[in-house]
Amino acid sequence: MSIEGYKQTRNKITSRFSLQNMLKCLEDPEHPSMGPFLRFMNLTGHWHPNMELKSTRFKQLVYYITMTFFCSQYLKCLISLDPSAFIFILQTVPFHLAIPRAVFFRKDHHLWQKLIDYMSRTELRQLSDEDGEVIDVMEEYIRRSRRVIYTFWFMVICVNTSLCIEPYEKNQIVENGTDIYVPFFQIYVPFNQEVPPGYYYSMALQTIIANIMSSYVISWDSLVISTFIFFAGQLKISRVYCTKVIDPESKERSHENIIKFHRFHTSLIEHQKLLQKLISSPMFIYFIVISSNLGYCIIQISKASGDLPGMVMAFLYWFGILIQVLILYWFSNQVTVESLSVSSGIFESKWITMDAKTQKEVVLLQLTTSKRLCFRAGPFSEMSLSTFTAIIRASYSFFTLLNKTK
Repeated sequence: MSIEGYKQTRNKITSRFSLQNMLKCLEDPEHPSMGPFLRFMNLTGHWHPNMELKSTRFKQLVYYITMTFFCSQYLKCLISLDPSAFIFILQTVPFHLAIPRAVFFRKDHHLWQKLIDYMSRTELRQLSDEDGEVIDVMEEYIRRSRRVIYTFWFMVICVNTSLCIEPYEKNQIVENGTDIYVPFFQIYVPFNQEVPPGYYYSMALQTIIANIMSSYVISWDSLVISTFIFFAGQLKISRVYCTKVIDPESKERSHENIIKFHRFHTSLIEHQKLLQKLISSPMFIYFIVISSNLGYCIIQISKASGDLPGMVMAFLYWFGILIQVLILYWFSNQVTVESLSVSSGIFESKWITMDAKTQKEVVLLQLTTSKRLCFRAGPFSEMSLSTFTAIIRASYSFFTLLNKTK
């Protein structure tokens, strides 16, 4: 199948479903698997390959203004030493996680660009080779990536909406004849935000900031999840290459295939290590913060036992965070699982018909491809399903600790 044939097939598939047809405009032929996510990151200002554009400069200005306003609540918390200010931060932890992710992404932007260029070059080269089995695997993992990320976007929009409307619902409460005006964040603003009309101006600003910070979180998570899916898919393709590495009719072609595949697999491992370097610090911060936040969510659910709307919102928030963690750790674990099955593909080839020298090369190739690949959140925590279980346990421990000390 040629590249043009691949594009026509993709167009036919997307035309069958109205939702996919609506999202078709996000596709980019230069980035087969990463197109929609790069367009979204470009919209948020994260992905900025051309800094000379006025729109890019405007997005950078919005980024710095948003970060300044958002980080002002940390200063306010330190100055006031008010426990309620800390609780406000704990309640909105997912928005705060945008800060380390955005900072680390911008610091390593050139490395992310190198990784994404490698991914797109690899996929375009595989499409040009017109290997039907390889293209089938590629189409399968691209479809999976689209389904997972689009569903993830919808889930985050629902959770984000529930978080944004929660302060307005609490404002309906009246204590001792006095109206209560609950803020979303406790940021510094140049006017009185405790009573109307300043409160409504502040809430409008806070809602805008919340959605911008949420878009930073979504864009980073989407990029990382889709990259995990890419590596898992390429490891499946590696296994396909392994089954075809031996040409029984030509020792020379078999030797060339072994060399070619070794280079491909070595490059894949090299860029997997690059991704590990890029996500290690942000994911370590995420691991620490989200473990405590999930415990706090459980406390909020238990406190809202008599308030059905409050309980539903707290549960929706807890469920959204849990699914976010599960998606990241699930597809990281998939990379590990697929890496363990690559070498078995070599023994599905016709290696037994070759001479002793070629068989030695096959054995060396098998040893090279049997390396277990994994991602780590910091220096200690491996991103696997067992770690996900450990996060749940840590969250429950944090819940019991807070419950005893409250």
